[in-house]
Amino acid sequence: MKTSYYANLKNIDKAKFTPIAISGDCGKLVGFEGVALRELSPYPFFKKWKTIDDKIDDMYDAGEISLNEYCDYKNLNQNSYIKQFYQKVLKKLDPHEVYSKLGDDAVLLCFEKPTDFCHRFLVAGWLEYNLNIEVNELGYENDKQVQENRAKLKSKIINEIEKDRMTNNIKGEENGKEN
Repeated sequence: MKTSYYANLKNIDKAKFTPIAISGDCGKLVGFEGVALRELSPYPFFKKWKTIDDKIDDMYDAGEISLNEYCDYKNLNQNSYIKQFYQKVLKKLDPHEVYSKLGDDAVLLCFEKPTDFCHRFLVAGWLEYNLNIEVNELGYENDKQVQENRAKLKSKIINEIEKDRMTNNIKGEENGKEN
C-alpha cells in the first residue's frame, strides 16, 4: 500500500497499483474516474476547516497577524483537524476492514502535494499504527522532506489515538469498569 496525490496519477503504474480516491469529491474535481473510498475522507468537517485555514492565510497576507501568530494559528487549526478527523472518521472504522477493502496494491489519493498537510498521511499513519505495516508516498520513499512530513503527521494521529484510548480507560475506571 502507498499514498500519492492526483497530480502524480500519470506516474502510477496501474499494472502494479490500484489508485483509490479518499477525498470527499472522490477525485471528480480532477477527472478521476477510478475506485473511491469516501469513508476515509474528511468530508464531515472539511469545508469549515478549510474556511478557517484560508482566513488564517488571508490575515497573514494582509499583515493583520505576525509570522509567529500565523504559525500558531495554523498549528492550532491543523491539530483541530486531526482531532476531528480521528473522532469523526477514523475512530468509527475498523483498520483491518479498511485494509481489506483497499488491498495491498492500493495507492490512496487526494489533492495535496507530499510536503503539505494532508489527511492521506493521517490515514496511512492510522493504518501503520494499527496494523504494523508501512505505507510510503509512492515515488518519494527516499525524499527526506516528504518522509519528515509523513512522520510528523503519523506522530500526531498516533498521539490523538492514544489520548482517546487513555480518556476511555479513565472513563471506564471512573464507572468501575476496565476497558
